[in-house]
Amino acid sequence: MTDIKPSDVRRAAMDLLARREHSRYELLLKLTRRLGDNPELFEQEIGKLTDEGLQSDRRLAEAFIRARTNRGQGPVKIKMELRARQVGDEIISIAFEECGVDFTALARSVAVKKFGDELGKVADIKTLDIKTLDMKTLDMKTRARISRFMQQRGFSYDHISSLY
Repeated sequence: MTDIKPSDVRRAAMDLLARREHSRYELLLKLTRRLGDNPELFEQEIGKLTDEGLQSDRRLAEAFIRARTNRGQGPVKIKMELRARQVGDEIISIAFEECGVDFTALARSVAVKKFGDELGKVADIKTLDIKTLDMKTLDMKTRARISRFMQQRGFSYDHISSLY
């Protein structure tokens, strides 16, 4: 078995971070897969990268939230995915505050984008103003479909109920 040098660990970690942001946990997993099992050395090198500002769970969380909201995903799903990457709840909360996304407005625009044809039966879709659309006029079957879709996208009950 060959000894792993700290410079090899740093180079591998920098290669990973050059592609995209990674959490400490993700870096540890990927370094273990690439270089073998030496968690003490990996933690030490990841700690150095964090101290130098090259790795940051907070920066990862902020970028992740922006990317996922651009895809139309809700806060529940985003939090779940960040927790799977072992980003702390406090960091997640701070990142959500920093991003300042209006998830109620996002939920409405996602619903209109997905169900525009069905909403067009209620209102003229070409002149549709998302904020003034009255979804209360939809039948229960359509409302249930919209609600299920929004839950799968990661929106909370409060965001979904604000649609109606």
